[in-house]
Amino acid sequence: MKIGVLFPSRFEDPGEFLADARAMEAAGADSVWMADLSDGLDPMLALAAIAAVTSQLRLGVIEVSPSREQIPSPLVGEGQGGGSARRTETLQQLSRQRLISPAERWRRVEVPSDREAWARTLEQASDDLDGIIVPMDPRLLDILRHPNDAIDRSDLILAQG
Repeated sequence: MKIGVLFPSRFEDPGEFLADARAMEAAGADSVWMADLSDGLDPMLALAAIAAVTSQLRLGVIEVSPSREQIPSPLVGEGQGGGSARRTETLQQLSRQRLISPAERWRRVEVPSDREAWARTLEQASDDLDGIIVPMDPRLLDILRHPNDAIDRSDLILAQG
C-alpha cells in the first residue's frame, strides 16, 4: 500500500516546509499532496518547490468541493489540480514525471493514534486502492520510520531544516 502525506496548504517557514518533505521521503512516504483551498497557497507552486528538493516523492493535489469534501484528484488537464494544463505539464517536466496518474485511486484517512491503529488502517485499506493519504503529523514520521518499534517517539520535531 502506498502512503501519501497531505501537507498543509499554509506554512510559516519555507525551509521547514521543504525539510518536512525531505524527511517524509527519507521515512518512506510515496507521495505528498496539497489541498487546493481558496484561502491556501498555490498547490502547484508548492509542489514544484517540493519536487526541486526531493527525488522520489510523487505529487498530487486534493481538490475541495463546495461542500468542503476533500477528493484526491491527480494532476491532469485544464482546471484540475489548481492550474492550467500548461502549468501541469511544466510541473510534470520539472518533477521528472512524478505527478500521480489519473488512473490511480487514493483514499484519505486520519492520522493514526499509535502503531496498532496504523496497522489496522493498512489492513482495512481496500485492495482496489493504490494508496492512502494521511495528514502530516509528527507521529506519522516516527510510524513510517519505525513501524514495528514499540517505543513512542511522538516528541520528535518534524522539521530539521
